[in-house]
Amino acid sequence: MSTRVHIPIQYLLWFAYTLPGLALFTCVGLSLVKDFEKSTRTHCNVFNFLPSISASIGDCEPQRYIWRLCFALDSIPRYLIAYMQLMRLLNRHHMGLTELYPFVQIGNSCLHFLELTFLLLLTFVSSNEIKWIHECSFVGFMICSLLHMLLTVLIDYFWPRTAHVRLTDQELATRSKRLRWFLINIFSFFISLYFYFRHNSSCEANIYSMYCLFEYIVVLTNIAYHSVVMDEWDQNNGQIQIFF
Repeated sequence: MSTRVHIPIQYLLWFAYTLPGLALFTCVGLSLVKDFEKSTRTHCNVFNFLPSISASIGDCEPQRYIWRLCFALDSIPRYLIAYMQLMRLLNRHHMGLTELYPFVQIGNSCLHFLELTFLLLLTFVSSNEIKWIHECSFVGFMICSLLHMLLTVLIDYFWPRTAHVRLTDQELATRSKRLRWFLINIFSFFISLYFYFRHNSSCEANIYSMYCLFEYIVVLTNIAYHSVVMDEWDQNNGQIQIFF
């Protein structure tokens, strides 16, 4: 005999996109309070006022376990949301180029699944354990994340529709939000790279902290970008069923 549990989709979405932000603020906050010197130390020993995410979750405890627990709990909902979003997008029958559209959306979703997978590797393999896996996971995460966001924005703005279907006010608002978060994300990423290489070349005080600050913004805007899906899904009737 099975038990059926109905969970409103909005609850799942709030959980999936709130938990990573909560984990970030908790781990960075704990590092500032109890592990300030250890988490802000760099190879050239200049003063910094912020820890990197990698230092917070890889070098300090209990931050390491909090971060891994949060992402372990978050991973299944994120994969599930990515799959449900793909199914929703494939049912948009008003989109033009009907033979090509499914392949493009499936390819874009593959980028999203890879992004989530690289994020898991990045979370559970720290730079202190297997550095090359951690670094490759970070590179893979950023490439897949940026490509997925870019392709989604391009589809939102440029993919043809059937002549009798126009954008609704909700669609205009959601695609505008996606574009805004994507632009902030990519600009923050390149600014963080500037501070990272400047720190490595000149070892100025507080420059690494500026890199860390923009690293936080990259993570938070990535979460904000993906959370735009909350505006698209039915807030009243959308539910998922879980069987026990």
